[in-house]
Amino acid sequence: MSSMSRVLALDTATDACTLALCGEGDLRARHERLARAHNRHILGMLTDILAERSLASAVDVIACGVGPGSFTGLRVAVSVAQGLAWARDIPVHGFCSLSAQVYSAAALGLLLEGQWVLSTIDAQIGQLYGIWGQWREDHFHAEKPAFICPPESLTLPSELASVAVIGSGLAQADRFPEQLQQLSTGFADITPDAAVMAQRLSSGSLALVLQPAHALSPQYVQQTIGWKKLSEQRRHD
Repeated sequence: MSSMSRVLALDTATDACTLALCGEGDLRARHERLARAHNRHILGMLTDILAERSLASAVDVIACGVGPGSFTGLRVAVSVAQGLAWARDIPVHGFCSLSAQVYSAAALGLLLEGQWVLSTIDAQIGQLYGIWGQWREDHFHAEKPAFICPPESLTLPSELASVAVIGSGLAQADRFPEQLQQLSTGFADITPDAAVMAQRLSSGSLALVLQPAHALSPQYVQQTIGWKKLSEQRRHD
């Protein structure tokens, strides 16, 4: 695959429904805050950015945010990406939605060279999804894989001087460890931006790791959820 691939990027891990097509010197994008409505709008947004071109003639790679994030949202993006890729034999590339948020923040000029970054998404269950890393030489270098935990259980890197905390997990910032509250600058409105990811992947700034459609899967992080089937629940008379 050439370093100037035509990349269709999409992400629905947060309340943002974001799609972009970048290639051949052109960028077309849609980015809307559509909490719990991604499935009703994503295909119409795709039609807009294709601008009457067929998918097969306009796209070389479909890049999809695989989370972590909203359980339903992840299924929307992954199922759409797989359906499009399968039908037209287009390879896919999965990217971490938390890392995508860091690149969104960088595109807005919010990050400093060498700064620690905590990218977060509110998990809506008194916990947050997060990933730690550093912003160095125009790239995000993740320290460890994405995780889920209560805000007060966040483990801070050693020798921390300043931190940019981004994403919707900041809704629970009052529960962060005191040291993190003192050292951090928050940017709560940052979400994954497909335009940023499509540009970086198309230009080769971020490497494409191509897979067949069936290999794409959501990154839920939390593998066990305390839900029970009705038959497993105690009946209360």
